[in-house]
Amino acid sequence: MSHGFVRLRFPSPVLTATLAALVVSLSLAAGSQAQDPAERFKGKRVTIIVGATPGGSYDVFGRLVARHAAKYFPGKPVLVVQNVPGGGHLRGLRATMKAKPDGLTVGLLHPRWVQRKLLGIEVPDFDLNTVRVIGSPTGGVKEVEMTCIRRELATSWEGVMKLGRPVTRGSATRGGPGTLGTEFVELIGGPIKMVYGYAGSSEIMAAFDRGELDTTSCRGSHVPRLFPEWITKKILAPLFWWAAKPSEDWLHQLGAPMPPHLFDVVKVTAEQKKVFEVASDITMTDRIFIMPPGVPENILAAWRKAFEATVRDQAFVEEAKVAGFETGFSTADDFKRVIKTFQELPPAGRDLLKRLVGE
Repeated sequence: MSHGFVRLRFPSPVLTATLAALVVSLSLAAGSQAQDPAERFKGKRVTIIVGATPGGSYDVFGRLVARHAAKYFPGKPVLVVQNVPGGGHLRGLRATMKAKPDGLTVGLLHPRWVQRKLLGIEVPDFDLNTVRVIGSPTGGVKEVEMTCIRRELATSWEGVMKLGRPVTRGSATRGGPGTLGTEFVELIGGPIKMVYGYAGSSEIMAAFDRGELDTTSCRGSHVPRLFPEWITKKILAPLFWWAAKPSEDWLHQLGAPMPPHLFDVVKVTAEQKKVFEVASDITMTDRIFIMPPGVPENILAAWRKAFEATVRDQAFVEEAKVAGFETGFSTADDFKRVIKTFQELPPAGRDLLKRLVGE
């Protein structure tokens, strides 16, 4: 029997809280989009997250941007570097992606995580479709990549072959530009054994200096700055190179002849060569400054404008040169074009690339 009462249904506490959070989130997003960039950055502290230890190339460029960018931002904020090493830059990447999307936190993206996402390997908290790309201060620059061995062990690749055992090389994790060639030689069957788990370039080089590793990167941008005694004491013997050919001047400093290209120390098929070239193209998308998903378009535009002006600043270029680095500039569109090269690989090529850069 009906008594004329209407039964009211109240939303659950969980649903009520969810709806309230959604309203607040939408309100904040609308406010962020409407806020003038000058007001957003004025008197604020902007954090640049570097996913490696101090001293390496990512740290160098993070600090160069922090030092020169403020004058190009509306509101002239203070930029500082925060080192969050671990997992081959993964800890820093995750911290960046989970930061508040207000334009006050940026990070540097390592290409190994781009490679893994393209290959369908899970990368926590990172999505290529939603990450906000600013640009790179070294876009399009091919750096000299060369693996050197301790001279007391061998002075050439032929000497390595005579050792009768693999030589060790350190890295944070697979797929880094500085170790890609060495990992490729190991994959093809060369006497190399990669040792993973280091926090960054400076830590890896320190491990070599202590005698824990047989080989190391011998970039002209790293060695003179971090371990100049390796040059004066002629400790290093180049084994092979890739990317850009080493200069006669740098080889003269090392006291060594021109080493072979990596394709000349191991036999490779046309397909293997193509896979390595694609992987190399992706690793050239190096030191990319990014922001988390959801950063408003006007704040992203302000960042891109300030970033380009910073990278083209002559003082920035000169300081990078003193540190041993050549500068360039690439945009989000350049980043997208490089990624398209991956789509040209056949399935067998993708499988080989996954073995090269995956876990």
